[in-house]
Amino acid sequence: MSDADFLVSPSPPPPLFHCDYTDWSPSFSIIPSVYLLAFLVGCLGNGLVLWVYLDRAEGRRTRTGERNQTGVGKICADSLIASLALADLCFLVTLPLWAVYTAMGYHWPFGQPLCQISSFLTALNMYASVFSLSMLSVERYWVLTGRRHSGHHAPQGCPSRALWILGGVWVLAGVLALPGLLLRSVREMELDSESEDDWQLEPAESGSVFLSCQMDYSVLIGAELEEAEKERAEMWWAAALSLKSTLIGFLLPLVILLVCYCSLAQLLNRHFGRGPRPDRKRQHRLLRVIVTLVMAFFLCWLPLHVNKTLSMLLEFGFVPYSCSLDQILLAAHPYVTCLAYLNSCLNPLLYAACDPSFRKRCRGVLLTSCRTSRRGAEGVEGKKDEGEEEKDERSSAFPTRMQEETADRTEEEMMGEVGDVA
Repeated sequence: MSDADFLVSPSPPPPLFHCDYTDWSPSFSIIPSVYLLAFLVGCLGNGLVLWVYLDRAEGRRTRTGERNQTGVGKICADSLIASLALADLCFLVTLPLWAVYTAMGYHWPFGQPLCQISSFLTALNMYASVFSLSMLSVERYWVLTGRRHSGHHAPQGCPSRALWILGGVWVLAGVLALPGLLLRSVREMELDSESEDDWQLEPAESGSVFLSCQMDYSVLIGAELEEAEKERAEMWWAAALSLKSTLIGFLLPLVILLVCYCSLAQLLNRHFGRGPRPDRKRQHRLLRVIVTLVMAFFLCWLPLHVNKTLSMLLEFGFVPYSCSLDQILLAAHPYVTCLAYLNSCLNPLLYAACDPSFRKRCRGVLLTSCRTSRRGAEGVEGKKDEGEEEKDERSSAFPTRMQEETADRTEEEMMGEVGDVA
């Protein structure tokens, strides 16, 4: 497929066989509308998640100066959730560009730099998201099984360990996303008025030139090759990069997550199943959020990776060519891409649905923000009332934090029991 390494744009690739694509008609109005809605919801939601979890991690660090095993795990877990929100935000800021690109019939009017940067951020989001989820799951597994560190080595400070983990996640994601930055190019495509392949919504009259943001493998292919050999080399490069994104960005993390959660399921059934009911409830709620995020990611991205893989197998002849199958893959491509993009705005909704403590922290943060804004608007004359409001704020917002501290301490004791049992 022409968009191989990472299918940033939902434009279908040119077919190798003469097949009638006149009935291929994706909606060029619904998909851009979905993109813009995801942009608005995702930016607001992930911005709130980033604010809440960074504030929680900073508050825990400065409040108690935790340096024990559980403290490291909690700060790292909060940092990884914030990393997931940041990865989604990096991609969501590019969605208006892809919305316009789709609405104009895959015509890119924004120039070469934005084509490269947007493609890079899209790939970066996929890798950083799945790596953050994987490390979050591994972190939870290590904490619950008491394998955070051995007795021969003193634990590192919480900020240091969290920074090393986050740095590794983002550096690896950035390296893997580089092909989108280095190989994306804006190409001029001339529309043929006599062409029977009417899948392209023309941005101008027939015969005009439009711009397409797509992968350009010419820098990887020798100039001395014949035209047919160049096309074949491009196919192989496209297949290699597509396989890389599927294996490293999907299948390998899936294996890691399955191993972690199968082991955790056995641990929880063996230990917490015999423990007090509040402990069982709290531990199940703790894992439910992470499991929900993981399932949402893989369910949203699975159709796109299946579509890419089937198209590649069809292109190389590993699957017997079928015109109807080719038409289905091309027609489904914009929609499976849209589904994958929607994952970036789903995570905040999942936090709110599955985690009561997150809802409480959100209310506390929003309440604090509203009251701070109101005090600022009242000016100097409201200083006396400001002190009273501050007391009210502490009595309403701070109990949420105190409840969180109590839950954290209870969970730390519980995790210490798990370490002893393990």
